[in-house]
Amino acid sequence: MKSRLLIGPAFAASIVGGSAFGADLPYKAPPLVEPVFTWTGFYVGAQIGGAWAKSDWTYQNINPYDSLGPAGPITGSANSFSMSALAGGVQFGFNYQINRLVLGVEGSWTATGLSQTNPNVVQVFAPFSTQTVKTEITDYATVTGRFGVLVDPTWLVYGKGGYAVANIETSGTTTPAVQGLNLNWNTKQWHNGWIGGGGVEHRLWKNVTLGVEYNYIQLDSAIHTGAVSGGIIGPANQIVHSVNGNIQTIMARLNILIR
Repeated sequence: MKSRLLIGPAFAASIVGGSAFGADLPYKAPPLVEPVFTWTGFYVGAQIGGAWAKSDWTYQNINPYDSLGPAGPITGSANSFSMSALAGGVQFGFNYQINRLVLGVEGSWTATGLSQTNPNVVQVFAPFSTQTVKTEITDYATVTGRFGVLVDPTWLVYGKGGYAVANIETSGTTTPAVQGLNLNWNTKQWHNGWIGGGGVEHRLWKNVTLGVEYNYIQLDSAIHTGAVSGGIIGPANQIVHSVNGNIQTIMARLNILIR
C-alpha cells in the first residue's frame, strides 16, 4: 500500500513536469502545399504576329484584262501575288488534361493586312493606260482540335488542325480611264480550307499562359466574278477568274484560363 502512495505522487509529478516542458517548445505549423495546377478548363486570349500569303489567279473567259480584242484569243491568263503583313486576333477554347496529355478544341478569328497590287499580266490598252490587279486577304477564322503533351506541369507542347475560312478580295483598275469605258471592278468571296500547325505554351501564373504558335492554312480555289454595271465589263463581259491561296503565320499568344 505504501509503494502505491510513493509511486502515485512521483508519476503525477512526472506528468506535470512533462506538460510544462512541452509547453515551452515552439509550435510548428504544417507546411503549405500549393494546389496542383491543371490545364482543364475554358480559356480566352489574344494573339499578334506576322503573316505571309500567296495567291494565284487564272482568267476563265475572254475579257478586257486578258485579251486584246473581244474575239480573243486570251493573251495571258495568270496573275500571282506574294504578300506579308502584321496580323492579330482573338481565340477561345477548352482544354481537358489527362495525366500528361492535354486535349482541346479552339476557335479563332484573325484580321490581316495582307495585300498586294501588281501590273496585270496583259496590258490591253498600253501605252495609253496601265492596268493593275490587286489581291487582299482581309481576315480568316478557324476551328481546330488540339493535342498536347506536358513537358512539366508548366510547359505544354501541342499540335493542332482543323477547318479554316478566309475572305479574299480581288480587283482591277485601268488608269487613266479609257474614254467612254468603265473598266474597274472588284470582288469579295469566302474561301474554305484547312489549317495545321503547333506551338508551345508556358504557364506564367496560375491562370495565365504565354505561348508562340506556327500555322499553315491552305485555301480552296473559288471562282470570282467581277462586273461593273453600265460599263464594258457587264453581265455579257465579266472578269471571271479562279483564285486560290495559302497563309502562314507565326503568332505570340496570351491566354487567360477561366475556372
